[in-house]
Amino acid sequence: MLAFLEITNYALIDHLTVEFCPKLNIITGETGSGKSILIDALNMVLGGRTSVDSIRTGEELFTVEARFLVAAAHPASKFVEEGADVLVLRRELAASGRSRCFANGRRIGVRALRDLGRLLVDLHGQHDHQSLLDTHKHLDFLDAFGKLEYEQERVAAVYRELSELESRQERSRLDVADFTARRELLSHQADEIRSADVQPEEDEELLEALGRLSHAERLLEIAQEIENILYEQDRSVAELLGMAEGLAQEGASSDVSFGARVKEVAELRYAAEEITRQMSTYAGGIDSDPAELARVNSRLDELSVLKKKYGGDIHSIISVGKKAEEELVRLRGSEDLLSGLEEEIAQARDAFSTACRDLAAKRKEAAFALSEAIKASLVDLGMADVNFDVDLAWHKDPEGCAEIDGENYAADERGLETGEFLISTNPGEESRPLVRVASGGEISRIMLAMKTILTGTDSVQVLIFDEIDTGISGRVADAVGRRLEELSSLYQTVSITHLPQIAARADLHLSVRKQVVSDRTTTRVDILSDEEKVQEIASMMGGTDVSELTIRHARELIGEAGRR
Repeated sequence: MLAFLEITNYALIDHLTVEFCPKLNIITGETGSGKSILIDALNMVLGGRTSVDSIRTGEELFTVEARFLVAAAHPASKFVEEGADVLVLRRELAASGRSRCFANGRRIGVRALRDLGRLLVDLHGQHDHQSLLDTHKHLDFLDAFGKLEYEQERVAAVYRELSELESRQERSRLDVADFTARRELLSHQADEIRSADVQPEEDEELLEALGRLSHAERLLEIAQEIENILYEQDRSVAELLGMAEGLAQEGASSDVSFGARVKEVAELRYAAEEITRQMSTYAGGIDSDPAELARVNSRLDELSVLKKKYGGDIHSIISVGKKAEEELVRLRGSEDLLSGLEEEIAQARDAFSTACRDLAAKRKEAAFALSEAIKASLVDLGMADVNFDVDLAWHKDPEGCAEIDGENYAADERGLETGEFLISTNPGEESRPLVRVASGGEISRIMLAMKTILTGTDSVQVLIFDEIDTGISGRVADAVGRRLEELSSLYQTVSITHLPQIAARADLHLSVRKQVVSDRTTTRVDILSDEEKVQEIASMMGGTDVSELTIRHARELIGEAGRR
């Protein structure tokens, strides 16, 4: 509920605080006293339009602050600290045009403020906060009235499933299209690299083999020469080391220190013999086969070509081949997936079409009941010749995802139809969209009737009616007052009125007056006591001539309202 409103430097207001009660708050005052200024200021703190022209003459900044009590389950509670229930909205406008908005001290944008305002307040009589004039919400109101939330959620769930399947289908189609365009290239790459059977480090091994094969004769000569030097020829290294070992043994018999030299020389002789054996083996393995040399050269040429095509080294060739194989597998899988998805999508379309058809049938029944209920309510509010309809329209679309009786229709998560409230307020007039109804008084009464019928269908808990009684009097005024009183048992209700029949029902009566202080005109708001309320209503009934008779009539009107 709206608990408190504080306004500073706005129009005729220098500084004003207003407290509200949870039920029916009535605002009265003479024309031009500033009643609508209160509503305009509240509209601004809820994200409505504002202008620097609204700043009180001579001031640099105006501020409006509204304090709401918010239940934990309310959508706006996310701005409230855990364990608390107060949401304070604040808006400032400087003469420079700079505007700032806050929610519980946290800086937010105007759009966020407007979204918060729509969750909290329905302001009737102005177009900014009338959720029932938002055509996008008309189906939501109808579904809420008909208690069709389950059917609507079923439609939305099947639609989400269908949309996901169609998204997967589109991705698969793109993959398949890409596959078709790249099939030849990928197949060529995969086949070429697979048939080449490229192995890691193969090029290095081939280069080593090439060196051996290209110089086989000279390598054989070198190995044989080393073998001769070390072992075969007269006075070979092995023979000389054998002689050195004998001399070392002879020296060791005379000097113990020669013992270490004997071992060292012996190791040299063994090493020379081992190298000789290795050279013999190496020489025996050298092959100067021209055919093998040609094969190695050919393989190196083949790898060189593949390197140039696929990235410059053996690793890149192998990687390209692996990726080509994997992509071929994936894209071939997309073809299979696409075939399977077509069947799943057909089943999902059938389920979606059935859910849409079921929801549409129930919406049609609910639309008739809602139309009759609102018409009856409006008649009671003095609109005897009113006609109210819910226009539910289907739109054929060859690409639509709902099929009904062999025809395709546009549909989404909300179902088949678009929905809009239509109204005619005078005999012989064609019903027109509600959003085009021009009369403020008619709009307010229509909203009042609708709010009564659609009680509890949205999160809003504060209803504000600006001049709801325009153009009515007598019995209709009494009916409007009764309706406001009924609404105030479910919503906090604020209404500006000039009719005593409505004002008499106030749980809290606020009187707006102008006064001149220090040669400046300013607006003030007073909470009326019981006796002041009698005087105010008597003044509304009798004008400037307040007699004992009008006072008695005022008391009777208040008493009668209380008894009701």
